[in-house]
Amino acid sequence: MNQPAVLPNTNEPGIDAIPTLPSARKALIVSIATIMLGGLAIAFWQIGPQAFSSFLETNALVEIHLKANPSEALNYHGLLSAWFNFFGIVGAVCVVTGLISLLRSAVTYHVLRVGLVLVYPAVIGYVVLAWMSLGSLRDVGLAINGVAQDRVTMTLLWWDLVWPALAAGLYAFWLHVMLWSRSVYAAFTSKTGPTMRGDEVLEDWRTHGKDPRARRSLYGSFATHVLIIFIIPFLLQSRGCVEPYRVPQGSGEPAIAQVKVIKKKKEKKKKLALRPNSAIIFDIPDLDELEVDKVMEQLTQATYEANSNKAGKLGKGGGPKGGWPEGMENYKIRFIRLDHGGDGWDDGMDQTDADINFLNAFAQATGFNKIAAKGESHSISLLAKYPYDGFPPFVYLTGNGGMGTTNANDWKVLREYCLGGGMLIADAGSAGFDRSIRQFISKVFPDKPLIDIADDDILYQLPFGFPDGAPAFWAHGGRRAIGIKHDGRWIAFYHPGDMNDAWKSPGYSDVTPEMRTAATNLGINLVYYAFNQWDDAVSHKRK
Repeated sequence: MNQPAVLPNTNEPGIDAIPTLPSARKALIVSIATIMLGGLAIAFWQIGPQAFSSFLETNALVEIHLKANPSEALNYHGLLSAWFNFFGIVGAVCVVTGLISLLRSAVTYHVLRVGLVLVYPAVIGYVVLAWMSLGSLRDVGLAINGVAQDRVTMTLLWWDLVWPALAAGLYAFWLHVMLWSRSVYAAFTSKTGPTMRGDEVLEDWRTHGKDPRARRSLYGSFATHVLIIFIIPFLLQSRGCVEPYRVPQGSGEPAIAQVKVIKKKKEKKKKLALRPNSAIIFDIPDLDELEVDKVMEQLTQATYEANSNKAGKLGKGGGPKGGWPEGMENYKIRFIRLDHGGDGWDDGMDQTDADINFLNAFAQATGFNKIAAKGESHSISLLAKYPYDGFPPFVYLTGNGGMGTTNANDWKVLREYCLGGGMLIADAGSAGFDRSIRQFISKVFPDKPLIDIADDDILYQLPFGFPDGAPAFWAHGGRRAIGIKHDGRWIAFYHPGDMNDAWKSPGYSDVTPEMRTAATNLGINLVYYAFNQWDDAVSHKRK
C-alpha cells in the first residue's frame, strides 16, 4: 500500500504534499490581487463606455439611422452603458475589501469573499448585454468598413469586446480558489486542519490529479472535442476560409447537345355509354385540377434525347477544349444549397441523393467529370466571403414549409451576390413554401418583380431544347417558371414545381423516367447559363 507523500525537509504537515499550515504570504497576495482587480474594474468603468460609443459612432450609427427600426439596438446600447456603472461599483467594493483584508481576521475573510462574488454578475451581465447589442445591430444591417456583418463576424467582434471581462471573471475565480485553500483560510482565521476544496483544485491543476495520466487524457479528450466540434467549423466559416468555386478553364462551344423531342401520339378517348337511369354519379373535378392533370399527361408524353458526341466541348469562347476562359485548370463543380433554416431546406441532401444525382448527370452530359462528392450547404451570409473571381456561379434554394428566419443583412448579401454575377435557382416543395419564397424574393429584390420566362428564352435552348418552356412538375404555386432580370440577364430563376424532387433516386419520388430526364436537363441548362454569366462577370472585374 502506497504511503502518503510529505514535503521534504519540512515540519509542516501535509496531505499528498499539500501544505496546510497558515501562510501569511499567500494571504497578502490575495489581498493585493483583489485591490488590483478592483482597479481594473474601475478602469473598465471609465474606458468602456467611451470605447463602445466610439465603435458605434464610427461603424454603426451611419448605417443604423437609415434603417426602419434601430430603437432595439440603441436600447441595448443604453443598458450596456448603464452596466459599466455597475462595474465601477464592483471595482470600488473590491478595492475596499482588499484593503480591509490586510487586517486579517475571520470577519475580513468573509467580507473579502462577498466582495469577489459581485464580480461574477457584473461579468455575466456585460457579456450577455454585449451579445444582445451586437446581435440587434446585425439584424438592422450593421456594416463595418463597408462590409455587412453576419453571425460569425459578429461573434469575433463580440469576443474582442468581452474577453477582458471574461479574464476578470477568471481572475476572481482564482482568488476564490485561493481563499478556499487551508493555508490562506488559516492565515485569516487561525483554524488549522485538513485540506479544503481549494487545495484540491489547485493541486489538480498542478499535477493533473491523483492519476496524472488519466487526468491528462481527460484534458486532451476535452480539448480535442472542442477543437473538432466548435473551433474548426467556426474558423472555416470565418472570413477568408471559404473554398473558391473553381469553374473549368478552357474555351468551349455554345451548345453540346442536339436535342430532338419525341412525342407520343395521343390515344383517342373512348366514349362511355351509360343507361339513362344509371346510378353512377359523376364527380367533376375543378378546372385547376383538370389543367394540372393535362399538363402532367403532356409531360409524360415527351422524351428529351441528347446526342452527346460533342461532350466536353461545352463552354464559352468557341475553342476545342471546352470550358470558360476565366475558369481554373484544377476545377471542381459543386452544388451549393442555401440553408435558410426552414423546413425542408435540405430536402435531397440525404439518402435520396438529389444533389449528387444532378452533379453526376451534369458530368455525363458535359464531360466535366471533376465534381464534388456530395452537395454542400451555406448560410446566406457566407456568400459575402467568396473572392471576386471565385464566387459560386449559382446557388440553390428550396423548402417544404415556410422560409426560415432571415434578416436585412441576408437580403443584402444575396442581392449583391446576384447583381455581382451569381444566379439564384429555386423551386418549391409545397404551396406554403411558394408563398414564403415569393415574399423572401420581394425583400431581396424590392425594385425588381418576378416576371414570366418566355418559352423561347435562351434558358430553354442550350444545351437542351425545351420548345414549350420549362416543363411542369408539381403545381405548388403555378406551372410557369418565373424569374428576375437585371441588365439583360437572369439573376434569379424560380420554378413553382418541385424540380429537386425529380432529381432524387428512383423509389424516393413518384416521377416517370421522362419527368426525371426533363428536370435534370432543365437544371443543366440553368447551370450552363449561370457559368456563362459568371465568366462575363469575372472577366469584367479582372479588367
